[in-house]
Amino acid sequence: MASDSSSSYGGAVVISGMVGPNTTNFTNHPVIVTVSNLDFPEDSPIKVVRVKVLQSSSVVGEFSADIGADSSISFDISSALRAMWDGYDFSDEIERAQNAAGGNTSYSLTRLTKSFSLQVDTEYIAEDGEYEQESSPVFDGGKCIIGGLTELERSRASYSDVSALNKTNPRNGDASTKPRTSPEMVGSDSITSWVDVSASGTVQKYYPSSATPEPDDVQGGAEWTGHPPIVVRDIVPYIDFLFINKRGAVETCSARMMEALSMAVETKEYARVERPAFKPSRTVMAVAGGGRRSWNMSSGLQTRDWAEWWTLEFLMATKWWMKYEGTYVPVIVSPSKKSIGLYDHTKQEMSSVEFTVTLALEG
Repeated sequence: MASDSSSSYGGAVVISGMVGPNTTNFTNHPVIVTVSNLDFPEDSPIKVVRVKVLQSSSVVGEFSADIGADSSISFDISSALRAMWDGYDFSDEIERAQNAAGGNTSYSLTRLTKSFSLQVDTEYIAEDGEYEQESSPVFDGGKCIIGGLTELERSRASYSDVSALNKTNPRNGDASTKPRTSPEMVGSDSITSWVDVSASGTVQKYYPSSATPEPDDVQGGAEWTGHPPIVVRDIVPYIDFLFINKRGAVETCSARMMEALSMAVETKEYARVERPAFKPSRTVMAVAGGGRRSWNMSSGLQTRDWAEWWTLEFLMATKWWMKYEGTYVPVIVSPSKKSIGLYDHTKQEMSSVEFTVTLALEG
C-alpha cells in the first residue's frame, strides 16, 4: 500500500510489518505506517500529519502528530486493526475444533481477512497566515488477519519479512503453537487437536491428534515435515479447554482437576419500604449476587517446553472455554501465582502450572 508523489499530495505511505507477499498484517503486533516526502512551508508553526484507518469508508482509527522539522513520520496502526475485529464470533471455529479433536477426520473453515484503507491529512499555516488542510487520495489494498506471532518468532525475524520463517506465515503454515518435541499430557477421555493453515491464504484445518496431514494438504503439494505431538493419556480426570492462541486460532488443551471448588456469593441488605401503619415497623431484605463457581486446576507435570507453552499461550490468552456438563462455556483463567517457576535445575523434578478457572457467567 504505497503511493507515488502527485501534484496535489507530496507524501507516500509505506506499510511495514507485513506478513508474507500478500500484504496481510497480523493485528496483534506492530503494523507501522510511514508517511514520507512531506513538504511543509518552512516557517509554519504547526506541521501536523494525520493518518486515518478506514473500513468501508468509516474511520476506525486516527493517529496524528506534529512532526516539527522532520520530513517523515511513522505510526503504529495495529490498535485500529484490532478494533476492526472487536467482538469477532469464534463459535464456528470452536465447533470445528471440537469436532476435529473428538473425531478421526480433519475439519476445514475459511480463515477471514478484513480489508482496510488509509488516508493522510496534512495541516499547516500557509505563508499568508491562513490555516490549510490537504487530504491525500484513499490508499486501498490493506488486509489484516486476527492474531499475531509468538514472542519466539518475533525475536527471530524483523517485522518487515516474517515470511522467511518456515511455516509461520498465516498463508502457508501451522497455526498451532503446541510444542512438537515432547508428549502432550491429556486425560483418557480428553480431546486434542492441532491447527494448520496450509492452503493459499484461505483455509484453516483442524486435525485430530491421530490424523497426520497428507502432503497434498500443504500448499503446492510440498512434503509436510511437521507432526502433531505424541499424546500420552492419563487415567486421572482432566477437564478440556478451548482457547484463542496468539495466532488467532482456536487451540485445545486438557488440565487436571484439583479437588478444590469455591463459590463467590455476596449478600447485600436493604431496608424494606413498608406501608405506613399506626405502629412503626421496619424489616430488612437480603439480595444475593455472584454465585460463580471457581476451580483450582493444574497443567499436571510438564516438560520445560510444555510448561512454557502453558504459561505463555494458555495463561496469556484472552478468551477461554471450558467443557462443563457437556457444553463449552466461557471462563476466566487466572494464574495461582504472580511468578511461575518453569524449571529449576537444582531439583530433579518436572514443573506444573497451576491456575484458577472461574465461570464467566452470572446466575
